Amino acid sequence: MPSRCPGATGLQPGATTGAPPAAPPHLLRHLQPPSPPTDGSEPLTPLEPRSTMTPTTDEMHATPVAPELLDELASVLAAQSIRKGDFTLASGAHSHYYCDTKATVLSPRGARLCGRALLQLILPHRPQAVGGLAMGAAYLATAVALASDEDGQSPVFGFTVRAATKDHGIRNRIDCSWYPDGPLIAPGRRVALIDDVVTSAGSILQAIDAVQEAGCDVVAVAAVLDRRAGGAERIRERGLAFGALLEADDNGDLHHGSAIH
Repeated sequence: MPSRCPGATGLQPGATTGAPPAAPPHLLRHLQPPSPPTDGSEPLTPLEPRSTMTPTTDEMHATPVAPELLDELASVLAAQSIRKGDFTLASGAHSHYYCDTKATVLSPRGARLCGRALLQLILPHRPQAVGGLAMGAAYLATAVALASDEDGQSPVFGFTVRAATKDHGIRNRIDCSWYPDGPLIAPGRRVALIDDVVTSAGSILQAIDAVQEAGCDVVAVAAVLDRRAGGAERIRERGLAFGALLEADDNGDLHHGSAIH
């Protein structure tokens, strides 16, 4: 491949290549093999070269959330929110379990865990605002905003997207706070969309459409629980990055989720 800049070989015009120059005397000792020990001990074994193996997909997508935080959240969700039985989901699909996340999020401990964990998940993407479709994301957005204030880093402000525009008052569809430089939902604003549970992603895609129509830049999409039912793929098909705190298998057993990617 040709050099990207002239003279990169370091040769003067008209010079020819030849044997490399000898190393300076003060560096030669570093180029020689070590002398065998004289005290009778075994010679040192050279270190193996560091592996250059490419990280696995799981390693590349490892969650940035503290494992102990995820374990505690999973324990609370399993005890307070996971119900086993026969259920019909909002997507119309049938399931052998149901996750009533509000039973966790509306408790003091659950709100703290969800807020801190979601903040850690979305923070690498530097959002200025966080929210989603009511009702699933309403309590979560408040928990994340509070966690960001307690964290002492850049604050993340909350918003909620209504299923339909209000027919009274200021007739808005998005309820939000104000950002220090003006309206929170505004063109160019960096926003993270969240939801409590993602199955087919229908709810969170409605919220995504609403903030994109307002000119916002969706930098991350996240959920407390991914049911692994195709929702993540639908979100990524839109060219958006998605991740979840936890994932559930077909039996409703919980596992650590993945980073937003």
